[in-house]
Amino acid sequence: GTGTIASGATSAVITHGLSVTPTLDDISITFGEQGTADYGRWWVGTITSTQFTLNVSADPGVSALDFAWKAIIL
Repeated sequence: GTGTIASGATSAVITHGLSVTPTLDDISITFGEQGTADYGRWWVGTITSTQFTLNVSADPGVSALDFAWKAIIL
């Protein structure tokens, strides 16, 4: 799937649609760009049976921050 951390935000909540709750090592993130501003560190948090949150430590700026994600349960 894809997602965006909007300008002025520091997180995006993604609905993953999996039939089981993934663990951290099941989720991969690929960024599609560098934000206009330095967004600092990033991490995945708050994983539930329906969603996960991608966080950054600072607002990515006016360009926002587009990313792709993949979750594979083995």
